[in-house]
Amino acid sequence: MMSDDSYRVPVIVNGRAGQGLSEANIKIDDMKYRIAELELKVQALYSVMVEQGIDPKLFDDKIEEILKNRPATPTNEPKHTTCPACGKAVKQSGNSVIGKCMFCGADVPFHPSFE
Repeated sequence: MMSDDSYRVPVIVNGRAGQGLSEANIKIDDMKYRIAELELKVQALYSVMVEQGIDPKLFDDKIEEILKNRPATPTNEPKHTTCPACGKAVKQSGNSVIGKCMFCGADVPFHPSFE
């Protein structure tokens, strides 16, 4: 008969893997917080809009219009902008809103858009 010891969960030996998992969990928690915050803000904006007498149907119609005019498949290509310090082209790295110019090291902002 097997003892209960044979069913123990293995311990992660590689500290880097554990650290990476921990960092990923922190990022996920941060994204959950940001989504919850955005949901609250959208709910507040919608409520204010209705309280100010704007017909909710206009809101729904605008959503439909935006969805119809969107590209069929979103592009995952990074954004490009010009470095404010040296004028060289800088590519956005990942989902970061601040990039680094590889030529002069300046911080380059990538502002979110509503498009």
